Amino acid sequence: MPLGCSPGWERSRPARPRPVLPRGCDGAKLDAGLTEIARFLSRGAPFDTLAPDELTELVSGTEVEFHLAGAVILSEDGGPVTFLRVIHSGAVDVVHEGRLLDLLGPGDTFGHAAMLSGLPPGFEARAAEDTLCYRIAVAVARPLLDRARGRDLAVGVHEPANQSVARLIRSPTVRCAPDTTIAEAARRMTEAGASAAVIDLPGQDFGILTDRDLRKRVLASDVPASAPVAMVMSAPAFTVTPGRLGGEVLFELLERGIDHATVVTERGQLVGVLDAIDLFAVQPRSWFGTRWTIDRAPDVDALASVARRLPTIMVDLHRSSLRALEIARVLSALVDAVTYRVLELVPMAGALPGDDVVWVAVGSQARRELTPASRARGAIVCSERPPVGWLTEVGEALARCGLDPAPAAMSAGEWTAAARDGDGLALVMLSDHRALWGTPRESLPGLDAAGDARLLDALSERALAHTSPTGFGDASVLGLEGGRGDRLDIRAAAVVPIVEFARWAGAAAGHTEGSTIDRLRAAAAAGVIEDDDARTLVDAFEILYELRIAHHVEQVAAGEAADDLLDPAVMSGLARSNLRDVFRAVAAAQRTLAS
Repeated sequence: MPLGCSPGWERSRPARPRPVLPRGCDGAKLDAGLTEIARFLSRGAPFDTLAPDELTELVSGTEVEFHLAGAVILSEDGGPVTFLRVIHSGAVDVVHEGRLLDLLGPGDTFGHAAMLSGLPPGFEARAAEDTLCYRIAVAVARPLLDRARGRDLAVGVHEPANQSVARLIRSPTVRCAPDTTIAEAARRMTEAGASAAVIDLPGQDFGILTDRDLRKRVLASDVPASAPVAMVMSAPAFTVTPGRLGGEVLFELLERGIDHATVVTERGQLVGVLDAIDLFAVQPRSWFGTRWTIDRAPDVDALASVARRLPTIMVDLHRSSLRALEIARVLSALVDAVTYRVLELVPMAGALPGDDVVWVAVGSQARRELTPASRARGAIVCSERPPVGWLTEVGEALARCGLDPAPAAMSAGEWTAAARDGDGLALVMLSDHRALWGTPRESLPGLDAAGDARLLDALSERALAHTSPTGFGDASVLGLEGGRGDRLDIRAAAVVPIVEFARWAGAAAGHTEGSTIDRLRAAAAAGVIEDDDARTLVDAFEILYELRIAHHVEQVAAGEAADDLLDPAVMSGLARSNLRDVFRAVAAAQRTLAS
């Protein structure tokens, strides 16, 4: 699938019958030759999603070309590519500087990335045997494929995940003053059938009292029902604006470990209360049940038992057609919660200075991109090193939960100095961290690209240090130097290069927070990279996570440990096509950075 098409093509697009030939393929509008082209193209992605009239338009703008064995179809410096080519029969070798990069066969497309950019292809495409191709002009192919992608992204637009939260509120709004008794607030909630009451506070602020608060803070703590709600409410309440999408708010509720959000306009007017139950049609409820179980784990044994179930939850989420990057975000939130609970449960934690030790997530956990095969990495920022005994106990508890042991602990200045001295973890920590636990006395260390060019140069070197494969043989992965491998390490080959490129680009734009996709978009907005390059890498990253998570889920479901090693011998033609485009997108981005 070309990068211009939606990730998760095979799994997430709606079921639909195989496209019928466009009206006129019987001869009324298309002759016999074009009818055969329509039949061939309609059998494969992305053309199988085109509407009949779109397929007619595509085929009408398609030409047939024949190349004898050895003929050059595209040359490296032959000028801009203005056609998308689809191989009907035969084979095409993709070659660069005399080295075989890829082998293409019937149904494979080539020239797509160069067609979109209007630049030379950067490789030579040569007929390995007598080859018949369909050639589609960019003016015809691009708008049709863009429309197909738009329809795929619009699937489920009326589902709760894609509706504004203002439209999802189902319960009446119960409002109380801070001095209202708990008994009165509970009575109003019961009569209205609401699971929460909003407490009006001075200055257009709000507190909230939920069913969960009544159980945890009133019944379990023997607080009298005559006490004011101000004693047991949560304040300030978590608020969202009415236009926020339901799916995004659901993720935030999960990450915060809460189940209600007050919906408030930008002018401070209360619209209502959104219950997580209103959003459970979006995704399986097991997210929240697991999060609550983690938060209530009485000891490390109980916590470890929950943590061991996280991979199977990912399997359930994948089967519910949740997109891969959303699955990664859920897993990251649950691992955050496990880490936080470990730090709460370890006995010596109470003896630590409350504003001196900060635990930060680093790398993929910081970006909320964990997978079942990822390492959840952390770091500690402190002015004084924590007691060795505490670090040991924390490390043992984390290990029992399947996580990395306690990380290195240094002051902000020490982390920065280590990064300047070439320490890889310190460099990643400065450019890629998120506070999880603890309150810092001073600002956490960060990367000031404008003030420390040496660190930015180090990030660019990391972005250029990883070389992606070039393509596939019959059952092998082809490397840049002509080597072959029987497994593709999808993380090392493609995920890491894009992550490192985004880390550099984001830092150069002054943006060192958020996901890989957030950083690419921020870098494009700041002019660090081109918009087209950012879009291409975003599409590539989404494709990689769909393939990667699908592989992990298959292994977990089979009772195996998840890894990142894919077998090219069993890959579908679509997966190979996806990955070929990804490899070329990564190589193009690295060439741009190197120049």
